Amino acid sequence: MIHSYKRVGRLVRSSVSNLGFKQAFSVAVALLISLGAFAQDVVTGKVTDAADGSGIPGVSVAVKGTTRGAQTDANGTYKVNAGSNATLVFSFVGYTSKEVAVGSKSVVNVSLAADNKSLEEVVVVGYGTQKRKEISGTVTSLGSRDFNAGVVTNPLAAAQGKVAGLVITQASGDPNARPTVRLRGTGSLNAGSEPLYVIDGVIGAPIENIAPEDILSMDVLRDASSAAIYGSRGANGVILINTKRGKSGTPTVDYSAYAGSESISQRPELLNGAEFRAAAAKYGQKFDDLGANTDWLDVITQTAISQNHNVGVSGGSENVSYRASVGYLDQTGTLKGSGKERLTGRLNLDAKAIDGKLAMKVNMSASQTNNQFTDNRAVGFAMNMRPTDPVYNADGTYFQIPGTFANFNPLATIESKSNKQRLHDFLFNASAGYTILDGLVFNVSGTLRTQTADGSYFAKSTPGNLLATVGGNAANRQLNSITDKQLETTLNYSKKLNDVSTLNVLAGYTYQDVVADGFGAGNNNFLTDAFEANNLGSGLGIRTNPNLLFSYKNEYKLVSFLARAQYSLLNKYFATVNVRRDGSTKFGDNNKWGVFPSVSVGWALSEEAFLKGNSTIDNLKLRVSWGQTGNSEGIRPLLSKSFYGASGSYFDGAANDFLPAYSIQSNPNPNLKWEINENIGGGIDFSLLKGKLTGNLDVYTRTTKDLLYTVNVPQEKGYVYPTMLANIGSMKNQGVELSLTYQILENTDWNIATTLAASFNKNEIVSLKNDSFAAPDQVFLSTSLGSFIRGTSAVNFSVLQAGHPVGEFYGAKIAKIENGKYVFQDLNGDGVVDPNAADRTYIGNPNPTFVGGLTTNIRYKAFDLQFQLTSQLGAKIVNTNSLLLGRQDGRLAESGALKSALTSIINDERTIPMDYYVESGDFLRINNASFGYTLPVKGVFKRARIYVAGNNLAVFTKYTGVDPEISQNLAIGSAAPGIDVRETYYKTRAITAGVNLSF
Repeated sequence: MIHSYKRVGRLVRSSVSNLGFKQAFSVAVALLISLGAFAQDVVTGKVTDAADGSGIPGVSVAVKGTTRGAQTDANGTYKVNAGSNATLVFSFVGYTSKEVAVGSKSVVNVSLAADNKSLEEVVVVGYGTQKRKEISGTVTSLGSRDFNAGVVTNPLAAAQGKVAGLVITQASGDPNARPTVRLRGTGSLNAGSEPLYVIDGVIGAPIENIAPEDILSMDVLRDASSAAIYGSRGANGVILINTKRGKSGTPTVDYSAYAGSESISQRPELLNGAEFRAAAAKYGQKFDDLGANTDWLDVITQTAISQNHNVGVSGGSENVSYRASVGYLDQTGTLKGSGKERLTGRLNLDAKAIDGKLAMKVNMSASQTNNQFTDNRAVGFAMNMRPTDPVYNADGTYFQIPGTFANFNPLATIESKSNKQRLHDFLFNASAGYTILDGLVFNVSGTLRTQTADGSYFAKSTPGNLLATVGGNAANRQLNSITDKQLETTLNYSKKLNDVSTLNVLAGYTYQDVVADGFGAGNNNFLTDAFEANNLGSGLGIRTNPNLLFSYKNEYKLVSFLARAQYSLLNKYFATVNVRRDGSTKFGDNNKWGVFPSVSVGWALSEEAFLKGNSTIDNLKLRVSWGQTGNSEGIRPLLSKSFYGASGSYFDGAANDFLPAYSIQSNPNPNLKWEINENIGGGIDFSLLKGKLTGNLDVYTRTTKDLLYTVNVPQEKGYVYPTMLANIGSMKNQGVELSLTYQILENTDWNIATTLAASFNKNEIVSLKNDSFAAPDQVFLSTSLGSFIRGTSAVNFSVLQAGHPVGEFYGAKIAKIENGKYVFQDLNGDGVVDPNAADRTYIGNPNPTFVGGLTTNIRYKAFDLQFQLTSQLGAKIVNTNSLLLGRQDGRLAESGALKSALTSIINDERTIPMDYYVESGDFLRINNASFGYTLPVKGVFKRARIYVAGNNLAVFTKYTGVDPEISQNLAIGSAAPGIDVRETYYKTRAITAGVNLSF
């Protein structure tokens, strides 16, 4: 300021000498007035912590409505240019923002209070809500803003990489495929391993048929203490989804849409025509060269176009509110013949009456999904066809190589079949809650859910189609339906006992009745293809095959009593106790009822005197939990009973014909019961540096007891049927989960934050026997490596064995390659090499040790950027393509091959399990990214945002196969985890452009 006055003095003296006294006096007065105004523009001050009075460095001080601003220094002081009518906005991570009018003040000191809104945030838990700070279990919450952008047809894909311990594997690019979902590892062999989905309080609602745009929040109950309130349904964790609801006020219309393009992201490198001819010449193999140069994968794939639209209307008054939405999705598959079209509608109503004591809700949703399935075997056939062969013959018919075992025209395989399904879902749920007394609320809820799947299949009698069924063309129709009725009543009492403690008690009763029924019919040898599957009676095949007709019906009921108590003391000690008693008609007469308890405690250390007011630690809470849940999912009703079924035929002399015969199809097991999932763990929730760094760390041991497994039973002990579903053995998962969010920068213009969700898990089968029954010491898991490929229809690459992880690879070890042949190790040292039996060992674990996702969000003014990295480490993969097509064996002349066959040293046709083709499945993927801009709007628009997004943009891996994200599905007898099956529908890369509008 002193320097400013000196400059004015020099100007005045100069003016006097040049302009004369009168003119100079006028100039000096004007300059002094301007200087006074300038001095008034400078505002200084200090920003302090309201709790301890210390200065806060790095606080953003912005002049509202302008681009001017400053930040506080190390002592919390600042200086900014502002006018007398200005308003200063003070903001900093972990503190509540504050606005202050400057007025005539030149010094503005401000104190900011800590922002505890995250701790006060209400989180949805089973049958209620709870403040985040009071939760003693392990719960992770996602809002709709947290979902991945791009082509997202399933809410599970929207949450991929967001929740520690929740592993969502998308191994296929098929729009009709569901991802494999595992929470804290694989927990079962025969029963279901997926979490329980609860949508708006409705248990078991289908998550794949809900539009992601309708979701408000997703809460993941990760430990048994949180999930135990769902008893026999919560063994694999619970995912609670709440859809968006209306609010009182002016009606709002939200419209979102995107259009996208998908293409295959990675594909095998196959020989082209010239390379194939060179390879055949190099290895001295002759073949019938028809002169073509066909890219068979290109023939059966396409660039797929997708579009999605969703319109939501919401509004209401103080006592009645509503939200209605309609969504439309049209997604074409990259493999020809596949696609998905879905139309959804949803209506949520909320009403209050009797002076607010009665609260009512109605949820209705309906969807129709038209699925078009293709024949995935075409992928294997495309890799097996020679690139020198044409797609069509000269007469326009499909080219086929006659007399070979595995060479089928893949385009004929796709275009000669039609496989469609129309899926109808309807859900109606009505609930009412009445406040009887202050803190005492009675709730009742009723649900009706129906699902009908109408399937239609037809195979043409195409000339030269070697895959046509015996009898020429064939067709079938199926109609399968599920009717699910649920009734729930709960009584909730919440009471503040005194100034330092609160108690919440819940008691309830639930009833569920599920009926599944259906029928189907098939026929073949039709006179024409014109009717496809719409005139089954015109075929001749049913005259000789009565098994082409079928129908079924089954039912199970579940009755439950539940109770929960939540206690809070001094706002720093928290405890929750759950107990649920379930009765199910699925299980044996001796074990129809099961009791599932849990307990968890939490201790907010940051509220203790030794940490209270700590400048570094905002919140620190310890949690310990123990609980048991059951698993009744994934098994059919009546498996504890003995029943008859069709079994061959017998000749009836009176009828002078063969009639269907019946025999016992199962053994009774009155002791059949739930799998028991016991989970013990501890965790830490923390918030540091005024909320700049937040997160939680959990450790757990999850033990599944009384595994449901189909065992062989001795018929000499009175068992009529050779197998029986029984409870044997146990399995264990141990792990660590870490979630971290770091607020890198937050001010008026910038907001940069990154979130890490990481988990480490170790799986082990502890036992496969009980006192009465036992599985074999080694249970071999058959996996088809590729249809019609010689010697690979059912290869036992994987086993189940006590002391080892699920599906560990088991096979021979290569000592060396000699003259192109595998030389196997003599592992047992007996001097005889037997790679198919004695000389085998464990050669790889298909289960990932580490799974992680890193999501970064950047906002600059109206621009926003989000990108996500996902990774898996520790898993091994069997590279089936390399095993079958990556070597220069004697089959090269009759089938296609990988380019690696040109340099391969292998000339050995054996396809037994061996370590030579087991590779690391480690990868880092740019899984999702989006860039958006929020347009300045006025008038009718409330918000307008445009964006572009990409899915599966790049993958970094040493795996030499197609893609390292391999299916983790376990289906005993048909599938094992970690096997890169040749006929997998390739993953896709999608680029989309979209818009979000609010009116």
